[in-house]
Amino acid sequence: MQIPPFQPLSPINKSVVNFTKMAQNSVNSPTATKKHLAPQFSQSKVVQNHAAPPIEEVRVNMAEMKVEDRPVALVTNVGSCVAVCIHDSINKCGGLAHIMLPSSTVTRNKSFPLKYADTAVPALTGALRKLGKSSVALSAKMVGGANMFPNMRSITLNVGEKNVEAVRQALVAEGVRLLAEDVGGNCGRRVSFNVVDGSVHVRNGRREVKII
Repeated sequence: MQIPPFQPLSPINKSVVNFTKMAQNSVNSPTATKKHLAPQFSQSKVVQNHAAPPIEEVRVNMAEMKVEDRPVALVTNVGSCVAVCIHDSINKCGGLAHIMLPSSTVTRNKSFPLKYADTAVPALTGALRKLGKSSVALSAKMVGGANMFPNMRSITLNVGEKNVEAVRQALVAEGVRLLAEDVGGNCGRRVSFNVVDGSVHVRNGRREVKII
């Protein structure tokens, strides 16, 4: 049996050596490390979470109305009462009335016109038209009118439903379009009305939030 002659190993492939050196250089270089090893994100996928600046809140109490042309939110809480939010899209202002009862005809005391739908809605639209001066574009949103006593079947106690209907009629009489509403049910609501953009944030008793 003949032993085959010794065969030297084949030369090392220079391209492999060069590639290895390039990889080592890229790891050793500080700038190359950042370039090749750092995670790469496309700009469209990187979303920075910038918190919106807080907006000032102005409280509106029961049987009260407020009109603002500053960048604020008018806030109130309603049960069977109705919060009427009217926005002027031309002048970027708005107002909120907290209405307690449907009609002022049930009393001789006219000291609280903002307590009733038939007198509060005209007062609110009049104040906004005065604030807008030359031209206005008014639209309304309505929140509230809950039945806070659902276990009591007396029709006379369902003030919330009557408030909602009275506000609708008053808006029609004033020529103001009703864009959205969150009414009825049997729980209270917190209302936050941004007078600049006209958005209304509503939080119910279950802490659910919707925007109308």
